[in-house]
Amino acid sequence: MKCVVIGAGNAGRPAARILNYAGHQVQITDEKLMEEFPESVQKTLHKMEEEGVDLHLGLDDPTNIEDVDAVYISPNIPKDSPIRHYLVDNELKLIINQDISKIMDNAINIDVIGVTGTLGKTSTTHIISEIFENAGYNVWTCSSLSGNLLSEVIVDGIINGDHLKSDIAVLELPHGTIRLLSELKLKVGLITNIYSDHLSEFEGSLEKYIKRKLMIIHSSEMLIASSQCRNHLNELNVLYYCSRNSGCDVSGYLEDGNIGIKYKLKGREGEFETKFNLRGYYFENSVAAATVALAYGLKEESIKKGLMNFKGIPGHLEYIGDYHGREVHFDAAFVPEGIISTLKQFSQDEKSDLIILIDNPDSTNPRDKLEIGKVLGEYAQVIIASGYNETTGILDMKSAQEVLEGAGDSDALKIATEDMVTAGEYSIKHSKPGDIILHIGPGAITNYEDLKSKMMRGIKEGCKKYS
Repeated sequence: MKCVVIGAGNAGRPAARILNYAGHQVQITDEKLMEEFPESVQKTLHKMEEEGVDLHLGLDDPTNIEDVDAVYISPNIPKDSPIRHYLVDNELKLIINQDISKIMDNAINIDVIGVTGTLGKTSTTHIISEIFENAGYNVWTCSSLSGNLLSEVIVDGIINGDHLKSDIAVLELPHGTIRLLSELKLKVGLITNIYSDHLSEFEGSLEKYIKRKLMIIHSSEMLIASSQCRNHLNELNVLYYCSRNSGCDVSGYLEDGNIGIKYKLKGREGEFETKFNLRGYYFENSVAAATVALAYGLKEESIKKGLMNFKGIPGHLEYIGDYHGREVHFDAAFVPEGIISTLKQFSQDEKSDLIILIDNPDSTNPRDKLEIGKVLGEYAQVIIASGYNETTGILDMKSAQEVLEGAGDSDALKIATEDMVTAGEYSIKHSKPGDIILHIGPGAITNYEDLKSKMMRGIKEGCKKYS
């Protein structure tokens, strides 16, 4: 079948690649020229061309589509665009996301565990993988650590045959990926939580955002969710997890460096405890992962080993080291609820000041920077806000100023900078031995290596100048 994919954006590229993988003759069109795409996207487009996809870039005339059997059009192309009218007028067969999803479901012939939610998806995905690996499984793991666009990461894995080398797949499923994979059958679906985020992509509607997240319900043979999600799931058959004494199917507790899990599932109940090396949101995410493993049928011993052996992941409560008496940590928190969870871990020592470095909280979508600044002001003694958007590469000093404005009622020292190098340097200048330097912001996910390198370059330069 000859297929045309209209739009070489985040939806169109993985759709074109999986159609090509399925044996169809695929052409992808876009009004942008190759050089107008970001460098990372250009690399993907060249890879697609090598795989056999025919690139037609720099074309915006819909009438150049001839002898086509079916068309996939990116959901982000406006509904009133000429190309959509052309497709309707010429009665061309449309390929929809469900069609793409079915191709991927047919390709992945192993059990799949899917993880969605607003916060905690990446770390929970990797904790689940750790547990299954300790149980002897070969695990295919797809998370944002492998790339910002998870649909492309998953398609890459299919094309590379990762699913054929594995016993089970553990896939992180952000809202965009869920839309493309709506027909992918999940042995276990997990919802970590639902908070307000990405609303600019949903016409400002939290209800529409929640509806997208809940698409996982229809894909899941077994559904697991945090007790925070109860109001969204009503009378559905769900296994809930939570902290101790909260009336859930699986509950967890953290005491004296040990994590404990108590569970009561259909036909199975018990309680166990194991050493735990981490803190903060890793605890809640570990309870979620243990719930998935129990529901799947793994033995307690494998779960205990997995939780004990898990060491954390880059950019998530990551300890960098001691720099002239300052402990430096690196985290990706960017939603107010997640920021609070992170800051609580570092605000308990009254002798230590907390110096916060925050990269631009906006990624490809805007966030409430006033609210974020307000939260920072309640915990930090120094707030250093960079205006540089680590995701888009655009400098927006207004964003940094807005964060600081949100902290206006705080006595914290407030500094706006143009980049994380300068922020790192200032963090040493405005701190003393015994203080804690903590980075937060989405750049720790979307631009991990580069952002961390810039921050540390600034910190090391600051150590030379001010210590």
